[in-house]
This record gives sequence, C-alpha cells and structure tokens, in this order.
Amino acid sequence: MQENTRLDKKARATVLSAYLGWVFDYYEVFLLTFLIIPIAKEFDLSTGESAALFSWQLLSLAVGGVLMGYAADRFGRRPILIITIVIYALATFARAFSPNYETLIILTVVAGLGIGGEYGVGQTLVAEVVPARRRGLWSGILYGGVFVAIMGAALVGGYVMPVIGWQWTFAISGFPVLLAAYVRFAAPESEVWREQRSTIEKTNPLEIALARGFLRPFAKCTIIATIYFSAYYGIATFLPKYLVEEGDLSVARAAWWIFFSGAAGLVGNLVASVLMDRIGRRRTLMALMVVASTSGVALALTWETLLRSNLILVLFFLVFVGANGATVFGAMFSEVFPTLLRTTGVSATLQIARGLVFVVPFMVAYIVPRYGYVPVVVISAAEFLAVAILAWTFPDRANVDIREADEDFNRELGKSVAAGPLPDLEKS
Repeated sequence: MQENTRLDKKARATVLSAYLGWVFDYYEVFLLTFLIIPIAKEFDLSTGESAALFSWQLLSLAVGGVLMGYAADRFGRRPILIITIVIYALATFARAFSPNYETLIILTVVAGLGIGGEYGVGQTLVAEVVPARRRGLWSGILYGGVFVAIMGAALVGGYVMPVIGWQWTFAISGFPVLLAAYVRFAAPESEVWREQRSTIEKTNPLEIALARGFLRPFAKCTIIATIYFSAYYGIATFLPKYLVEEGDLSVARAAWWIFFSGAAGLVGNLVASVLMDRIGRRRTLMALMVVASTSGVALALTWETLLRSNLILVLFFLVFVGANGATVFGAMFSEVFPTLLRTTGVSATLQIARGLVFVVPFMVAYIVPRYGYVPVVVISAAEFLAVAILAWTFPDRANVDIREADEDFNRELGKSVAAGPLPDLEKS
C-alpha cells in the first residue's frame, strides 16, 4: 500500500515549531554581521576583536550542538527543543544591556549554546515524524528558514538598527521567539524515538558512539559540512562590511544586497527541497555545488568590473542559489545515523563543522585588507566543488524508512563489538 504523504495535524505542528525556532535563531546569527559595525565603533574594537566575536559564536554553536544533541537522544527531542529556544531568547535579550566587550562575548557564547542545538534537534524530529516520501522536501524547507532569517536580519540590520541602535535591536530580537515557543508545545514527541526509549535507557552511549557504524558517518558528515561552511562563511561573514567600505555603499544599501542573496538562497532551497525526493540527495547536492562553484569563479573574474554595478547581482544570485549544501545535509545526515544517537550525530557534526571554521573570520580579516575579496571567493568556489565530489561517498536513502539506519547500525555493531550482549535496535 502506498504511503500517505500528507502531513497530519501533529506533523504540521512539528514542522512549524521547528521552522520558526530555526528562523529566529539564525536571524540572530546573521544579524551580528550587521550589528558588528556599530558595536565595533562603540567599544573601539579592532578588526581582530570583531572577528573574535564571530569566532566565539561559532565555537559556542559547536558546543551547543554536541550537548543539546546528546540530551535530545537521552531525554527526547521535544523538551530539548524548548530548552534551546529559552536559552537563546534570554541571552539575546540580555545582550542589549552589555556594558562592555567582554560581557557581550559571554552572552554571545550562552546564546550560541541554545542556537547550536536548535537545528539538529529540530531536523531530527522532523525527519522522524514526516512521511519518508516527503522527508527530503520538509527537511529542505526546514533549513530554508535560514534564508528567511537572512532576509529578516538584512531588513532589521540595514533599516531598523541605524534608527534604534544595536542595543534595542538585540532587545526586540528576543521577543518573536515567544511565538515559536508557544507553537512548539503543540508538537508531539517522535514515535521513532519512543520506540527506542527503553533501549536508550539500557544502552551505554559511549559503546555506541565508539562503534564504527557511528564513527564512520560522523567523520564523513563532519568533513563535508566543514568544507561547505568554510566556503559559505568565507563569502558571507564580512560581505556587508566590505560592501560598505570598498563598494561605496551605505549600510542600508549593503543590507539590500544581503537581502537579495537571501532571496536567491531561498529560491535555491525550494528547488533543492523539491528535487531531493525526486532525484535523490547526492545528485541534488552535486548540482547545487556545481552552480555555486562555477558562479563563484565567474564572480571572481569580473569582481573589479562589476563591484559598483548592478550586474554583479546576477552572479551573486547564482552563487547563493547554489550555496545550498546544508539544505541537503538535514535529510542526508539524518538518514545515516541510528535513532540511539541520531540527534547527537546530526547536531554535533553540523555544529562542530561550524566550530571548526572559527578560523575563517580571522583568515578573511587577514586576506581582504591585503589582497581584496577575490581570493576569498576563489577559495570558496574550490571548496564548493570539493563538496560536490564528496556527496558521492554517502548512501542515498530517499523515500526509505528512516529505521533502515538502525538496521544497518545493528549489523555494524555486531561486527565491531567482540563480546557482550548487543542492544536490539529493531525493537523497543
């Protein structure tokens, strides 16, 4: 009998709550790329100190991803989602009252712990709740919240912040998450997780985490995500600041450019979300990365000519349409980890990858004043191409029951553990 692909009421609540939480979380991450301009001026920060704020944020995302991911595997997806958004909301609001740079860093780290756990936990819950034949679609749409967040941050950072200041911008940015928190209470717990609950309580997580069936996909996911985020953050981190200083643009004008790139990303995200269940995860990821890479090369070759021309928007559009690797990562990563440690695997690999690229803001801060933005774009284009190649090292489990990962892991665990009883991953 053919699987019903429509979402029921509980599944819709799950997708909506995860989506809203992710939108508001990433909105704050990207908003910082605009707020750093007045913050640096008020606290008299050097370029290195400004870069350090981004780096501390990225590192805290990694820690939050590991901690919240593990907690969601042990105690359930739903309660940890609520905790992540509370941590984020309170810390973001508190940053409005930062008296100095040091306090701002501490509160940014605290907010990052909540933000780091948000996407991985939400993605896992969505992957386990929605029908298998639509898992790629809804996983992709979930990640698409990042582009809505970018557009929102561009509007607020470019047009609202210059009027009300960075402190009030942080303050009001903490309030919309109340909507996501309200909706989140309507979301159910994952039945896939409930089926494994008794096994989870009896299992030694260290034994599972050290099994080859977990370590192998963990390493592959971390590597491909690190390369992708290095490419993406390399282009995006200091782009507003560079456009203001070198492109003779006002902050509002730079915000419009970023809004445009977010809209382009959303277009790519929607296309990829539809394609994933039709042509598979690997082909979709490869196509996206080829578009991003070739467009990046073209952008580098015409940078000086087009920097002050609206024609550069065409190439920016194509770059950010293609730079959608993480749209595919959600479904692809969820399908290679067992239920016992699925959230740990998805959340930790994505956020550790973000944490590992903490050096990227420093590298960009070093390269751009000396050589301009073109080398950064070229390096990113090469990294996008590498992601396209690595996509083919993953299994493609489009339209397959997500429990298949449990069956594969059970076999792998049987091969890697020499003695002792094995948990039955196919039964509760």
